[in-house]
Amino acid sequence: MGADGMGLIKLPSRHWRAAVIVGCTLLLALPLYQLRDHQAAGYYKQYIYDHLPTYLQGPGVYNNTLYHEGTEAAVHSQWNFSSPCHGFPNMDSIMLVMKTGATEAYDKLPTQLLTGLQCIDDFLIFSDLEQQVGKYHIYDALDRVDPKIREKYEEFKLYEAQKECPVSQKDCTADMEGGWALDKFKFLNMVVRTWELRPDRDWYVFAEADTYVVWPTLVHWLRNKVNPRDNVYIGSVAMMAGFPFAHGGSGYIVSGALMRKMASIPDIAKFDDMAGDECCGDVLFSKAAKEAGTKVLNAHPMFNGEKPNTLPYGPGHWCEPLFTMHHMNSEEISGVWQYEQTRTNKDLMQIREMYYAFFAPKMVQHRKDWDNLSDDTCYIAPDEESQKKAPNAAKDRQKKEEDKNIVQKNAHNSPAACAKVCESEGLDIPADKYEKLDTETDRSQLIRSKYDEKTGDKGFKKDRKCFQWRFQKGVCCTSKSFKLGKPKREKEDKDKMTSGWFVRGINDWIETQGECPLDWRNPH
Repeated sequence: MGADGMGLIKLPSRHWRAAVIVGCTLLLALPLYQLRDHQAAGYYKQYIYDHLPTYLQGPGVYNNTLYHEGTEAAVHSQWNFSSPCHGFPNMDSIMLVMKTGATEAYDKLPTQLLTGLQCIDDFLIFSDLEQQVGKYHIYDALDRVDPKIREKYEEFKLYEAQKECPVSQKDCTADMEGGWALDKFKFLNMVVRTWELRPDRDWYVFAEADTYVVWPTLVHWLRNKVNPRDNVYIGSVAMMAGFPFAHGGSGYIVSGALMRKMASIPDIAKFDDMAGDECCGDVLFSKAAKEAGTKVLNAHPMFNGEKPNTLPYGPGHWCEPLFTMHHMNSEEISGVWQYEQTRTNKDLMQIREMYYAFFAPKMVQHRKDWDNLSDDTCYIAPDEESQKKAPNAAKDRQKKEEDKNIVQKNAHNSPAACAKVCESEGLDIPADKYEKLDTETDRSQLIRSKYDEKTGDKGFKKDRKCFQWRFQKGVCCTSKSFKLGKPKREKEDKDKMTSGWFVRGINDWIETQGECPLDWRNPH
């Protein structure tokens, strides 16, 4: 016993100590060797989290809720969520300008501020009311609009009601309309105020509170593919009465050179009066840019107005880089941010990654009470009654009876018959033999046997134009892309919608794409 009454601890022999040292060295050397091409400490740390027992994992390490059957290769099973800005790109001289409205700010902004915006040191948020969300200030973009304009247009009744509200905006203005119409007055006022508050930046990125921005991909493009000294205005181009403009919800970028010119338009306040007769503020923005000497350029689908469950995956939406998505609710923004954080692939993001992370694990042959947004080509029975009942949109896209093959002529009969349109695409199905078969099962077997004969034909797989279908009330519509869609519930059984996907054809098409490189789209 020692002087303190405690038993002495016998230290391991020299040999044991050597074994421990060698073991620890090997343990640490293995991941370093395997990750020798990745110099960032975050990669090494993540390897530890994935491969060592829980007792070595520090605070902030949790199971990744995106990790489940079908996403094992796409995301890490666990992640340290305490360092969300690790690897976030340098935003120097890139200014985010985000637009929202007082009626939606507290629904949409908190999730933005908890995800990507937490990693940006400086940005501006504009609304139709001055507000504060925690430490973040929201500027009123309309407080300088001429009082005569406010009196002239009905939209400003909501604006005045918001300012006079003594409690929360939801209590005061929940039953009032005009938020969308009021929005169009913000666009050019935001340009002037942004230049006053943050002048002389290289790039200005305009986005909305329901826009998701994939910052690493966008920043790389801004740094390497476009020149801020040029007069640049780029986004996802839409048309209004033949006039092109960058769709606001998809986000767009403006160079500092052009912002200076737009903010210096002598009578820019005239756009406030013009707004009353325009549909949208993003159209006004394009008119102001044109007056400053610049036309909008299109960089779709990199700037995108869809989101993971509505993106039209397939030709034209696969290998392309992804900058933005739109109509993202708070849950969707959080989910994609979590995916960005925990993805195993650290290259710049492509559109196809949204498919692998959010669609492929949920892929099935068909779903009832579901709308997968198939609407490219429709098949309706030729009789007068069926044509009368069919929706106008479907009739406008229907294939003429004389142009239909035997499978397409039967597509309106049932969901199973509709599904066969995509399954039989590009196959030689003999009409006489097909009609003699008594059951849908027999017909499906005939189509499968014909498809099996094509399994070695890469061109047949790659050139596919039909990937999915939906059926409702005797109308069958198919799509040249594949989308997840959303629930579509009807009270009456006769009105219910069923949607389906040709899974084999989709997987075969994906196989032909391989590990494709980034397909950068030159703005045009």
